[in-house]
Amino acid sequence: MRNWLAPAQFALTVIIVLWDVVLAGRIAQNRHSPRAFQAISGLIALLAIPGLLLTLATSTVITGRAVATMDWIWPAVLVLFAAQATFAFARGLVNPLWGVPILIYDILIAIIGITRYMVAHGVTPARPLVALLAASGLGMVFATGTPNVLATPLYLNVPMVSPAFPALRKLTVSFRLFMTLLSIFWVVAILVIGGPRAVTQLRNYDLHRHDQLRERPNADFAIGLKILPDVSSPPSPAAIRSDSALVDTMDVDAVEVVIDPGASPTAIDSVARVLEPTRSDSMTVIVAIGYRGAVLPGLRRAPLDETTRLATLDRVMRRLRPDIILPAEDPYGSGDRAVGTLPPERWERYLTDAARVAKGVNRRVRVGLAASSYRPADSTLYAWAARPDSPIDILGFSFFPSPYIGGGIQADTRTADRWMRATPPRKDHWIFATGGFPLSYGEQSQEDAIWEVIAWGTDHPKIKGVVVYEAGDYGLSRGLRAPNGRLRPAAGAVMRALRAIRESAQ
Repeated sequence: MRNWLAPAQFALTVIIVLWDVVLAGRIAQNRHSPRAFQAISGLIALLAIPGLLLTLATSTVITGRAVATMDWIWPAVLVLFAAQATFAFARGLVNPLWGVPILIYDILIAIIGITRYMVAHGVTPARPLVALLAASGLGMVFATGTPNVLATPLYLNVPMVSPAFPALRKLTVSFRLFMTLLSIFWVVAILVIGGPRAVTQLRNYDLHRHDQLRERPNADFAIGLKILPDVSSPPSPAAIRSDSALVDTMDVDAVEVVIDPGASPTAIDSVARVLEPTRSDSMTVIVAIGYRGAVLPGLRRAPLDETTRLATLDRVMRRLRPDIILPAEDPYGSGDRAVGTLPPERWERYLTDAARVAKGVNRRVRVGLAASSYRPADSTLYAWAARPDSPIDILGFSFFPSPYIGGGIQADTRTADRWMRATPPRKDHWIFATGGFPLSYGEQSQEDAIWEVIAWGTDHPKIKGVVVYEAGDYGLSRGLRAPNGRLRPAAGAVMRALRAIRESAQ
């Protein structure tokens, strides 16, 4: 049932936008409406869809710079919706039964949209506004049943036109009642359900802001960066230029790329050319085999398709020559969302076959596995991988802020600590992925989350590195570089950590 929630929300968003445009257009043509009201409604009908498309276009590095100067249109549209609803209610043009809930909802969404615009441009809003922004993200998690919506721009609350003329059909009355109930639902989801959680989670970020990095005198702790969007076709020149420049600027110790199963040989060749300069700099190259459809959840889970994944892994090994290979990116994280929850035994068989294929090409490659959900199945797979006779050479973790259990990352790091105490590490560990959600919790939270995980990693001698997700926003808003080209504060935190660790080794 929960698999349907995210696609249903996406479809509902499309329906609301179409309803807004049609209804606003009819109001604009109603000669009995006040001139100012007609003008506001006409602007809504004209700008709603272009504004929404622009806000989606400015959510990725690939197209963001080209249209970054136009991203103010969507917040302006939200203000128009709030003004239209206010005008309709104040002048008695709408039935209060649906006029009041839609008015409250539109004002709330306008405030959230303006706050998100400020965050996207590097402005730090007042703490209550950041909490409201986080509450809207948590409300969306509640409505869709997936935490992935915290990072994707495809899921956002769209405003509603106030229906400022009498309904002539029963069907119209029913639809207006449905929209009224929907607006009430979202006000409750944001303020009542998401609000208290948002306040708690933002406080959790504050707790570890000043954590100290542990010195690593042997220089045995690396900080890396995930670059490029997940690769199924050749990456765009804009992504290559942006991420290559960031790797040079930050001077990281490792780079990671994710290759989708079935990626074309041309795509893999393109990635090989991107990675070639890193080899002369002695960077560690990490490659993970990911999943198709990672951004927009589908109605059905795709099969694991071990044959295609192993064929892709073989091409990756021969062309990219990675130092570390992850045959499956987060089996119980992104893997869960893409292929469903598989039993640990299924993953064990696949990972054994994948290790055999990888070692058959390069016996020195290290095969890795990352835990990410910290549930019993993940624990079972981790314990298997930690055994001396398993084909896994490097164990690891993925840490991202959770909308559950009080939020933050602390619950997951405590679980990882418990696992390492129960099974004292004989194999090296890495943190193969960590990051934050700047457009959902604010950019300060992204910086705090990454710093907390780096500090936690340096405190564990068996953990040899951490990979920050990711260089830019590619479908998921969690990059160190914003779509308009601006470096977020988290990039500065990563560079400070790099300098501190290197100085401790001198």
